[in-house]
Parts: sequence; C-alpha cells; structure tokens
Amino acid sequence: MKISFVRVIMLVLFLALLTVGCLPFRPTQPEVNQPPIAHIDSVSATQVVPGETVAFSGHGIDPDGKVVAYRWRSGIDGELSTSQSFQTSSLSVGNHTIWFRVQDDKGEWSSETPCNVAVVPLGAIPPVVNVFEASPCVGPDQASTLTWQVTGASTVKIEPNVGNVALTGSRTVSPARSTIYTLIASNPAGTVTATAEVSIVAVPVHTVEVSAIAAESGQVRRDGYVGTEPSVGDTVNLASMQAFFSFDISMIPKGARVTSIFLDLTTGDEVGYPFSSLGRLYVYPCQYTVLTKNSYAIAISPGALFTTNGMFTAPVTSDLLASTVQTAIDAGNLRFQIRLQFEKPYFNNRDDDYVTFARSKPKLIIKYRD
Repeated sequence: MKISFVRVIMLVLFLALLTVGCLPFRPTQPEVNQPPIAHIDSVSATQVVPGETVAFSGHGIDPDGKVVAYRWRSGIDGELSTSQSFQTSSLSVGNHTIWFRVQDDKGEWSSETPCNVAVVPLGAIPPVVNVFEASPCVGPDQASTLTWQVTGASTVKIEPNVGNVALTGSRTVSPARSTIYTLIASNPAGTVTATAEVSIVAVPVHTVEVSAIAAESGQVRRDGYVGTEPSVGDTVNLASMQAFFSFDISMIPKGARVTSIFLDLTTGDEVGYPFSSLGRLYVYPCQYTVLTKNSYAIAISPGALFTTNGMFTAPVTSDLLASTVQTAIDAGNLRFQIRLQFEKPYFNNRDDDYVTFARSKPKLIIKYRD
C-alpha cells in the first residue's frame, strides 16, 4: 500500500506536537461524592424506667444529593429503627448510647451521631420532674393550664385540688386567687417535689348604684289603669295592681362581667295586710318600652328572680338576677326592668292591702369588671 507524501508529513507533525505537549489534553476527573451528615433533633427523656416510652427524632443533610435512609441503634439492644422518628418502650435496663446515621442517594452512610439514655430499675433512684409549669398570669374567672412531665415515679399528684395524675399530662385550673401548685412524685427510692404558680392579675371592680327611674316606673291595674305611683296589691274596690321599675344600666360597658348584684326593695311600705291576704310577692324580669294596660300579667309564672312572704328587710341577690342582668349588658340593653305581683290578684275583704313605693324608689347595686 502506498502512502502519499502529504500524509507522511502530517503524521510526522502530529507526532511532534504530541511529543512537546502542545495539544490540549485533559484527563476526566472522577466525581467525588460528599457524605451526608446526621443530626439528632430531640430525645424525649434521658432517664426512664423499664417500659417507659422514649421518643427519638433526627434528620440528615446531604450537600450534593438527598437523604434516603435512616438507622438508629443502641449499644445494648442493637438495631432500633429505620425511621426518621420513632418511639420505643422496650429499652433494656442500662446506660444506652443511641447511635443515629443517615444514607444518601448514592449509597454512602454518614458518621454516627450519639446520644445517651439511661434505663434504671423502678425505685433505684428517686423520680425526676422534667417539666412542671403553668401558663402565664390570668385574670379572675379565667383558666390557666398546668403542664408536667415526670420520669421514674410510681405515683404523681398535684396539690391543691388536682389529685393523682399520670406521669405526663396537662390540667386546666381556675383558682379564685394566686395559687402555688405543688407536684409530688414518689417511688420506693424517694419523693421529689416541684412548684408552679398561677398568678391572678388584679382587675379593678367598678360599683354602680342606681335608683329606679321615676318617669319609667309605675303601676298597671287589672282594669287597664296605668299610674305613676308604683304599688302592688289590691284596693278597697278590688282593683288589683302590679308595680314596675326601670333601672338605667347604660353606663355599664358592653362586655363587662358582673361580679355581684343586689336589688334593694326595702323602701316599700305596707298598707293593710297584703301578705296575709294575697300570699307571696313575686319579682320578675320584665323588659318593656312604655307601660300599657298589656303590661299587667294575668297569672304567676316560672322564672321569678325572688319571692317572699313578707316585706324585704335587706337587699337581695340571686344567681338568676346576676345572669339576667349580665344577659341585658351583653345584649347592649340600656335598661333593666322588673315587675312585682302578688300570688293572688285580690282578696275580697273590701280593704286596702298593698305595698307602695311612693316614699322612696328601689335601688340596683351592680359590681363589675371591664
């Protein structure tokens, strides 16, 4: 086979250039994988008794890929889990070194990261109170939450007014005043205590005392007569009367909480013998705009704020009165109004038998917090 002169020259030049290193030549470098890094995020307890649950959580970081596998092992019990997070209650008695590692998507494992958990026989050492705390200060009638976590105890109780509880939990409490709660954890090796305080922040209490509004109070008779003098009972003509009173509560802001309330009906005067003739006197809530003949109630009904078989000798209160006034405040009502009526509308003795409030009007005394 003949080789042309030109080809020979080109081959000689190529070999010469190759010899002196003038041709660019870069050998391919193999890509180096960076191993992942394992981190333990949390261990729920570092000292437990046999059978007590411990929770583990971790994560991994891979600079040039992603983490695809996890492995936890104990220096005593061996392999524990292949999950990122897990719980176990079967750790053997002893001082465990727990190792955690992660694997990347190229199959390389990280170095192991350690943590320590001691499993001690119940009663070998006193219990440990890991957490006992109360939520921040609260106001009156509000609730606070106690939270606790104890390890190694056979019994746990909280005083005052809580009692025996589980090793871990929370409880809502509503003390009337600032209170220090004590957690008492015990096992055969001893007893430990911890305290948490629920502080009640003082909130100003406002007092409002209002007399019945004369222009909005009065009487309504069974025959339809409407008068300005509040009286309840019957007259010599057998005219049955019911008394009505209106109190201005517009100065109490909507959203206020009633702490106490009293109604003072001691300002009435007896004419004749109304209680022996007409029976018990009833006091009802009765919201009205203007008194009319239709304001007269025909019969006794449930829902009375108070009832008595004699004259009121001191201001009175009741849960129903407090809740009724609270409802009126919450609704934004400007007035709280009541009706007084006897058990019997009249007694056929042709005498005046009634209670009149002509001398002085009843009063409403309200204490509230904003």
